[in-house]
Amino acid sequence: MKSKLLILVITLLGVLGLTRPVWAFPADVEMLLSTRDCPVCILNEADLQDADLTQVNLKVASLMNANLKGADLSGSNLMLAYFNDADLSGAKLQAVDLNGAVLTGTKLVGADLTDAVLTQADLNDADLTGANLRGAIFVGARLGTANLEDADLTGANLRGVARMKVRFCNTTMPDGAIENRDC
Repeated sequence: MKSKLLILVITLLGVLGLTRPVWAFPADVEMLLSTRDCPVCILNEADLQDADLTQVNLKVASLMNANLKGADLSGSNLMLAYFNDADLSGAKLQAVDLNGAVLTGTKLVGADLTDAVLTQADLNDADLTGANLRGAIFVGARLGTANLEDADLTGANLRGVARMKVRFCNTTMPDGAIENRDC
C-alpha cells in the first residue's frame, strides 16, 4: 500500500511538471481488466485500445498518455482521474462520471460523451472535434482552448463555462443553433 501511495505522489508531481510520470504498472492493468475496479491505479501510457471497460471504477486513477482509442468506458466512474494527453478518439463514454477529471491536451475526436458528467473537469486544449456531447453536463468545467469543431452539444448544460477561447466551427450548440464563430 505504501508503494502505491508513493507512486501516486510521484505521478501527481508529474502532473505538476516536477517529475516524469511513472509508466503503467502491469499489476494495475491486470487488476483493471480482471476486477473492473482500480481506483488510484497508475495506468500512464497503458495501451487499452478498443478495450471493453464498461462500468469500471477508475476514480482518481492516472491515465496520462494512455491509448484508449475506441475503448468502451460507458457508465464508468472516472471522477478525478488524470487523462493528460491521453488518446480517447472514438471512445464510448456515454453516461460516464468525469467530475473533476483532468483532460488537458486529451484527444476526444469523434468520442461519444452522451449524458457524460464533466462538472468541474479541466478540458483545456482538449480536441473534441466531432464529439457527441448531447446532454453532457459541463457546469463549472474549464474548456480554455478546447476544440469543439463539428461537435454536437444539443441539450448540454454549459452553465458557468467560459467560452471565449473555445474553437466553435459547425458546432451544434445546446439550443440546436449552429455556431461558426471560428471557421
